[in-house]
Amino acid sequence: MSKADAIIRNNLFKLLTEGKSDKGKQVRPKWEDGTDANTLKTFGVLNEYDLEEEFPIGTLRPTAWKSGLKEDLWIYQDKSNDVNLLEEKYGVKYWESWKNENGNLGLAYGRQMAYEHKYKEGYFTQIDKLIFDLKNDPYSRRMITNLYNHQDLHGMTLYPCAFLTMWDYDGERLNMTLVQRSSDYLVAGNINVTQYALLLHMIAQATGYKVGRFNHYINNLHIYTRHVEKAKEVIYRETTPAPKLIIDDSIKNFYDFKPEHFALEGYEPNKQIKLEVAI
Repeated sequence: MSKADAIIRNNLFKLLTEGKSDKGKQVRPKWEDGTDANTLKTFGVLNEYDLEEEFPIGTLRPTAWKSGLKEDLWIYQDKSNDVNLLEEKYGVKYWESWKNENGNLGLAYGRQMAYEHKYKEGYFTQIDKLIFDLKNDPYSRRMITNLYNHQDLHGMTLYPCAFLTMWDYDGERLNMTLVQRSSDYLVAGNINVTQYALLLHMIAQATGYKVGRFNHYINNLHIYTRHVEKAKEVIYRETTPAPKLIIDDSIKNFYDFKPEHFALEGYEPNKQIKLEVAI
């Protein structure tokens, strides 16, 4: 069993046994039939992974890790909020529910990465400043990217869920913390883990460092009450060992990474489950 599977099981078990219900409360998400999408939730979960030890992908059910990777490239390489571009360039279609009449997410996600900010070293986008600092001042304690800009929230079709990264170089390995305000854990929890693990791998390779620890803090971890029986099923499924991540090591520039440069060797997850998604 992979360590990712152990973490998934522990989190689901905690939600099922200790989760607080918001039934009868005012909630934003709705099901397609218009009824409230209620949850069981827990506060303040920290999951820790060592990327040098294994790639953190669950096998209890298939994780769409390539779709998560493509979202990385869309947000941090393309610096785009254009859902139509995501669909046409990468074939990822599940952002359709959040796009506006112009086919984008307004001021959310990649639009925040497209801003150029003035620093003492000059003008940079957030991701380019991160890469610059890792190459020129790797022991800095100020290496952060942030998608949650209060000034622009009014113009976002969806407030970013996984929104903040903080980076640390320990003299040998590159580490990263991801802060996530909310995680629909059964639906997308492991996708968020794999996509930010992949971002850490890409940034490490582009700056010449080994990958290290990936800490993932989730403020509101939840499952929807309609998914409780599915969560119980997943917990008791058979697992398989963690696969090996293969990355084309000839890629040295962050902007040169493409989906075909990545593969998982030996990924044999259990069967998929169908889940209704709240919006």
